[in-house]
Amino acid sequence: MNGFFQLIIAWGVLLVFVLLLYMIDKFNFVFSSFSQAETPQTYTDGLFGELYGKPLWDAMSGLPIPGIDKKLVENLKPHYEPALRQHIEQVFMEGYHHAREGTLGVPSNNRMIPTPRGALESWLPLHHLSSIYQAGSEFYSKPDSDVLRIQQSLDQITSMLYARVGISLLDPYSRTLMVHPIGVERPFAQQSPALSAEPSLPVVSAPNPGVTQAFASSNSVESTLDAVGSNAAMKESIATHDELSTSSANSEIAASNALSTSVPSPSGFVSEPTSGENVLLQPNLSAIGAAQSERVMESAQPAV
Repeated sequence: MNGFFQLIIAWGVLLVFVLLLYMIDKFNFVFSSFSQAETPQTYTDGLFGELYGKPLWDAMSGLPIPGIDKKLVENLKPHYEPALRQHIEQVFMEGYHHAREGTLGVPSNNRMIPTPRGALESWLPLHHLSSIYQAGSEFYSKPDSDVLRIQQSLDQITSMLYARVGISLLDPYSRTLMVHPIGVERPFAQQSPALSAEPSLPVVSAPNPGVTQAFASSNSVESTLDAVGSNAAMKESIATHDELSTSSANSEIAASNALSTSVPSPSGFVSEPTSGENVLLQPNLSAIGAAQSERVMESAQPAV
């Protein structure tokens, strides 16, 4: 009888223990459902099957994967190229925006890439991703004089990635990625000397003493010749003016003598002189001589 009661007590204790474990598990489930945030549902691309993450990169790089046929891998490469392109573009733009915000870090190997059939987990080597990330950050922070270097680095890294997976790269990534968004201010780009707004002053070299003396001597000789020529022209014009003045004065004296000896006729005209000499009535020779002398003086003046 005592053994029967001991058995009932043992079964009762075991039942209470199992019930206690059930209640603890139920309590933990209810608490976790209220405490944890709801995670979005992740869809996977069924086209690649079990290939995702690092095994997908290894298979595309040519490494043998157990249970995966090489022909299947070759058929999947055209579908893998858009996922690889999105992975590279996202890392580059992440470096660009982190440099703009001042929160630079290290990119992650894994990244969920959206596809028409859902999402695919992509994986790339960290040293390649770090170079792409750095190219994006330098494209924002460095001046325009470093654009060529950044472009060459980006194209070289992407070409290496495409060569690893055996896919031909037709269009370089620098042509589509290295374009600044509209409205983005880049304060560090103003440090480029090529973009400086200061006007450049002409560089004037020091004068050569020999050339300066030769130029000064040539100017002095030319000025001396000009002075001599102008003096000669002035003397010639003065002599010409004196000759014309003397001839005009003699003509006026002869004409006045002839008119004084003539006798007026009843008709009012001047008669012939008594001396029998023919006197011609000439115009004002003094005025003509003065005009001619002025023209000579004007022609003799040196041109300025």
